[in-house]
Amino acid sequence: MEGFGINTNILETNVINLAVVISVLFFLGKDVLSSLLEERKKKIVQSLNDVEIRFQEAQAKCEDAKANLNISKQKATEIESQSRQAADQSRLAAIQRAESEILRIEGSKTSTLSIEKKKLLSEMRVLLTNGAIEKAFQKLKKDRSTANVQKTYIDTLLKEF
Repeated sequence: MEGFGINTNILETNVINLAVVISVLFFLGKDVLSSLLEERKKKIVQSLNDVEIRFQEAQAKCEDAKANLNISKQKATEIESQSRQAADQSRLAAIQRAESEILRIEGSKTSTLSIEKKKLLSEMRVLLTNGAIEKAFQKLKKDRSTANVQKTYIDTLLKEF
């Protein structure tokens, strides 16, 4: 059979069909595939650029945080130092107040004791005087029986006091 006809050999027709399909796909799909690959490449490059920018921002924030941490540590050290100084000053002031209060109480104690001593001595004098007068009256009653003698003796005693 010569001429134009249908080729019934499957192996020959498959290869020809595949060659035609691949050439058409290559010719038509080349632009589509190239544009898809180019678009994907742009997205990847953009993602890498975004990641780089975020990384740099994160590094800057990290540096800021480190600087803030150092400042905070310095402030904490200053506050601790100031609080220790304030505590020492408060303790010294409390000690001074306590010492002055002790001195005041001791002075008050001394003056109170002195006043009480004088008061006691005065009471003892009164009691001794009253006792002496009472004894004298009793002695007079025993020794002297007359009213005139007793009167003169009492007058004499009263003059002495």
